[in-house]
Amino acid sequence: MSSKKKIIGIIDDDEDISSLFRIVLSEKMAGYEVFSFNDSLSALEHFTENQNSYAMVITDLRMVGLNGLELLKKIKNTNPNVRTILISGFNVENQMFRDGNELGVIDTALEKPVTIQRLCHRVTSELQIYQSENPM
Repeated sequence: MSSKKKIIGIIDDDEDISSLFRIVLSEKMAGYEVFSFNDSLSALEHFTENQNSYAMVITDLRMVGLNGLELLKKIKNTNPNVRTILISGFNVENQMFRDGNELGVIDTALEKPVTIQRLCHRVTSELQIYQSENPM
């Protein structure tokens, strides 16, 4: 059994948002290491190197290069146990969200603007599911 902390990854091309989410989740999610990235390719590289340590990935949908949905597909194909949250300014009834849900790559979605309270509540819920499915 490893004593290494599980990882929560946050990907948003807005540095202020990714930094704020990282700071808040680092304080509120004891026992987890929180990393933030401003581009999806750097995030994917970190995930690939640490795939078995990841518990959750939170990503914005609209990103340069690899968008959030494409990123989550790659992550779930590599480690299907990782919980995923997709953040978007689009309505969650959008076709892209439906496709992502049907493919099983989006565990939950948050619509912008995201409040810290909603973010923490959703992350806590998803981590409880992760812990129940992946006992330490």
